[in-house]
Amino acid sequence: GEVLVDVRAVSLNYRDLMVADGRYGGEQNPPIVACSDMAGEVVEVGPDVTEVKAGDRVLNAPFRCWPAGTMNNKWVKTFVGGNGVDGVLAQQIIYPSAALVNVPEHLTFCEGATFTIAGLTAWAAVVTHGKAKPSDWVLVHGTGGVSIFALQIVRMVGARSILSTSSEAKAEIAKREFGVTEVIDYRQHGWSQRVVDITGGRGADVVVEVAGGRSLGLSIQSCAYGGRVSLVGVLDGVKSMINVRDLLRRQVTVRGILMESTEELRAVVYAYDVAKIRPHLSRVFSFNHTVQAYEYLRSQQHIGKVVIDLMAV
Repeated sequence: GEVLVDVRAVSLNYRDLMVADGRYGGEQNPPIVACSDMAGEVVEVGPDVTEVKAGDRVLNAPFRCWPAGTMNNKWVKTFVGGNGVDGVLAQQIIYPSAALVNVPEHLTFCEGATFTIAGLTAWAAVVTHGKAKPSDWVLVHGTGGVSIFALQIVRMVGARSILSTSSEAKAEIAKREFGVTEVIDYRQHGWSQRVVDITGGRGADVVVEVAGGRSLGLSIQSCAYGGRVSLVGVLDGVKSMINVRDLLRRQVTVRGILMESTEELRAVVYAYDVAKIRPHLSRVFSFNHTVQAYEYLRSQQHIGKVVIDLMAV
């Protein structure tokens, strides 16, 4: 049920910084192979493999086993690239064939490698659990990998996006490249009310919350009646102050997003294949410059994904 894959590209996530810093489950002792997201070429297949064949271009699901449905205690332990489970920053890996998805023909290996966590998380936040539909308002925080994927998906489903960022330069790029309807500065006091004003008093139907911390409570305040907050990150901290009345009064749902299943990964990849949309790459580094790739991600200069190309010199 497993296959041998030549890894061609690996993309980085904020989680990879946390693992490297010992902030994700503590120090990895013994050390593990880093990173969770790759795209590569199948070299050899084992017994009973029917999903892929030698020569196929594939990308991996973030869990070695989460085929579909709701996560459970057994599957959660198969998340690669942390908590003692080897990742994919290697020349070759062995991976369950059922947890691999074919890379669309119009995408490069570097682009394909970005779906595993960022693309899948954004899809889960906006579509699977966010249930965004045409004419909805979706609030997206920041311009990292998940956020840019989310903006693309919002546009894909015909919804309207509000982006929160402190960078005027990034705001202009987001408007030009990803069809952002409105931009707000999260540093300004009262930005949650600004969201309500932009939407004509309605509030955001869906929020892609990447920060947690203080931002979570404000995101809830910005919601429409029946709004859905998809909590995908903790950039602003793991502890939040929430006014329960805001949840009750507007009947807001807060959903924790821990990526999603292989079934949902196939769905987002299929959507990008049909729409012929490309993920947005900020910078691509060679394997020999992996440390610089980590440093660039940490600098928060990026818009979209940071990728390591194992075929680059």
